[in-house]
Amino acid sequence: MDASLLNLPVQIQVALGSGYAAYMTAHAGIRAHHSATEIAMRSLAYGLIATAVLALMPPGHNVVVGGMVAFLITVFAAMFWRRVGCRIWRELLRRAGVSWSDDNPSAWMSFSESTDNYVSQIAVQLDDGTWLRCDDTTKFRDAPFGPCVLGSSGDVALYLTHEEPPSVEAKELKTVIDPYYGARLTYIPAARIRRLTLRHKRVA
Repeated sequence: MDASLLNLPVQIQVALGSGYAAYMTAHAGIRAHHSATEIAMRSLAYGLIATAVLALMPPGHNVVVGGMVAFLITVFAAMFWRRVGCRIWRELLRRAGVSWSDDNPSAWMSFSESTDNYVSQIAVQLDDGTWLRCDDTTKFRDAPFGPCVLGSSGDVALYLTHEEPPSVEAKELKTVIDPYYGARLTYIPAARIRRLTLRHKRVA
């Protein structure tokens, strides 16, 4: 980091720090395709919230308290945008006929990063034709990595409840959950995946 940044006025430091933290929060899991310029501009945009908060502080306020308040409000605003605002904005654009794109580089990223829709079932077909399934992910909602993990590179991790090799009847695996060792997670690299099917339920 350039040491000259530490010589900037406190207000600017708070805006920059808050803006970057807000950017990291609002785009958690979907930052890989952002360029350095885009990261900087988005951070500055979020930093405007911190600047506005500081401008509304009463004269003579404690600098440390004011900075903490501005930081927290900016980060919570980013959380709200990611959880609610972004979805509403995309819906408005679609209804207005402006765009059906969500600005993500792939459909995989769009549903893998979504927290509005809960994965209720998942089935993966391997390159050898074998199907690996989890027919009811709600059983693993509270597992350490539940209900499943959809990696940014296309890899998948699931709690394997059914295995179906080609031309063989599906076999139910009844030892996925162990009362002592916990739930067994199965990792599938993207290179082994031929097809992936998911069922979703809207989060209440």
